Parts: sequence; structure tokens; C-alpha cells
Amino acid sequence: VLSKDSAGMLHSLSGGAWDPHDVNAVAATGESSVQFWDLRTMKKVNSIERAHVRGVDYNPKREHILITAEDESGIHVWDLRKAKAPIQELPGHTHWTWAVKCNPEYDGLILVEQVEVKQSAGTDSAVNLWYAAASSTNEKTPESPVGSTRQRVNLLLNSYTDYEDSVYGLAWSSREPWVFASLSYDGRVVIESVKPFLPRV
Repeated sequence: VLSKDSAGMLHSLSGGAWDPHDVNAVAATGESSVQFWDLRTMKKVNSIERAHVRGVDYNPKREHILITAEDESGIHVWDLRKAKAPIQELPGHTHWTWAVKCNPEYDGLILVEQVEVKQSAGTDSAVNLWYAAASSTNEKTPESPVGSTRQRVNLLLNSYTDYEDSVYGLAWSSREPWVFASLSYDGRVVIESVKPFLPRV
């Protein structure tokens, strides 16, 4: 242990992420907020008050962009320079969203683990592959009026639903950026390739 400190009101930590653009910045999620910590001073520098945030990840290609996975409200994209409200929401989630991972190479490619509630009985897990092409809030197209942002494109590229139990872990390959692994509660590790679904940009 190099250093440690109390997370304040975060009595139950559920996740966290290291900022790939700043080695001294860490985001930690808890029951009621996302807290941002500066490791040089071990002080909280900012927070987003959100209930039931389960997962968080930084966009490795865009500085200041953070993705959160939330129980009932799905996925939110945040610009940390203006963190009062999300700049983008991904629809289509009917129940808990547990984990979110940004692709290390392809900007806008996001893996999301969610629990779907079926009308019959019980729940099923699915891993959804999203393409969320969002411009930063300060980027304008030449034809955009003052104060507007570039049009955003959200596409659900694929839904992987062949899981018999809840999925608790997701990881992109750092060597082959179109390959990911998922870990389900029953101990199965599934390796998938997303190459057929990659957007042409």
C-alpha cells in the first residue's frame, strides 16, 4: 500500500476506474455518488450525485469523458468539465445495468452488461455492444449554429444473450481491440469477437 484514505460517504464501494489521461486521478462508485480523487493529495476533488451507480469507465480516446452504468436508468455519458447533467443517454435498458467498458482502440465502442427482466419468470443477462458516437460538448460542425453540438449517433450493434446466469465481469483485450471476454456467475468465461459489428467510420 502506497497510500490510502477514507472514501467519506462511500460506505459500500461498487466499482472504480483509473483515468487513462491522468495517472493521479481515480473515480470510485458507491451507493449514492461517483467520487473523483486526486492521488497526490488523497483528497476528493469532485463528485456526481447519482443513486445506484454500479460501474464506471473513462473514454480512453477522449479526455474528460466518463461513462456510468446505473441500476435502472441505463448508461450515461458525462463531460466532467460540466458534470451537472449527462451529455448523452443510451436507451433500451429495462432493468439493472451492472458494468460498462470503453474499447481501448475504437472511439465510441462500449460494452454494457445488463440484467433483462422477462415477463415469464426470472431474469436473463445480456452483454450489449453499443456504438455511441458523441462529439465533445465544445466541438461544433461548420454548419452548426452557435451553442449547438454535432449530432450524436447511438447504435445498438449487437446483443449477446447466450448467458445462463448473470454476467459480473467484462474486459476488452489490450492486444486485439475487437475481442472481449465476459465472466458469468456460473464460472463461464466467454470470448467474443465484435469485428463483424464494428462501425465504418
